[in-house]
Amino acid sequence: MKNAEKQELLGKLKKERLLKELNDLNKGLISYKRRQEKHGQTKFTEGQKKNLDALRLRLRQKYNWLRETISKYGGDVSIKIVGMPWDAFIYSLHSLYMVPDQFTALDRAINVVNRAIEKIESTPVASTDWRDISITLPPKGYTEETSYLFETMQFHPKIIEASKSLFESGFYAQAIFEAFKAVNNFVKEKTGLSPNEIRRMKDSQLMAKVFDANNPIIKVNELLTDTDISEQEGFKLLFMGATMGIRNPKAHDLIEMKDPYKTLEYLAFASLLLKKIDFWEAD
Repeated sequence: MKNAEKQELLGKLKKERLLKELNDLNKGLISYKRRQEKHGQTKFTEGQKKNLDALRLRLRQKYNWLRETISKYGGDVSIKIVGMPWDAFIYSLHSLYMVPDQFTALDRAINVVNRAIEKIESTPVASTDWRDISITLPPKGYTEETSYLFETMQFHPKIIEASKSLFESGFYAQAIFEAFKAVNNFVKEKTGLSPNEIRRMKDSQLMAKVFDANNPIIKVNELLTDTDISEQEGFKLLFMGATMGIRNPKAHDLIEMKDPYKTLEYLAFASLLLKKIDFWEAD
């Protein structure tokens, strides 16, 4: 067999494998949607909950490994939820009990996978170097145990997007840094301040200004009582502390982190901060 013929055969086999994986993902997403619609907001039995959650996690893993190909052939996977951009797959699959916005995101995810399948099916084998297309392979360092640890935490979608693959690959310090960078960026997005205004302040100064109880840009509550004011000041200090004590050291120093459990504690703190401001509106 000539080299060109061999490459064409290998390309054909890889294309078939890729289509199989994408079709499996598509069927899984459709099955997940139908089962969610069937139960609605009623309480799952323990067996139903276990089976459906296992499907959710498998779909998330498969998407994580096929993400590059889906984006290349299916197009933009983002969707706006409450005015903010999200990855449709991550948002729709980030928790077992779904809200209406998650069904919207799930429909978007299914459409993107369908477009990817159609595009790949219509792409001649000879026109693509299929060796450059990644198929469903776990990332380096992946184990079922580390994946399970991460999945059970029910992190905010932005933490999943920023840190999941890094955590599963054992890059714990980088996972922490990316998580708190996501917190920092999300605060900036929510403020409505111009890039020039933000650029003139250190990150800790930005947090102090944004959450200042006397003139807040983002509020924790209605600020009607002394308790409200104390809560606002408390979260201001938490955001400032996250910026000064976690995000900056991770950005400027080479810190070695080998403990997945301690890493999860850092990620949980970042997730808490994100969830606290998720639906806050800047005045």
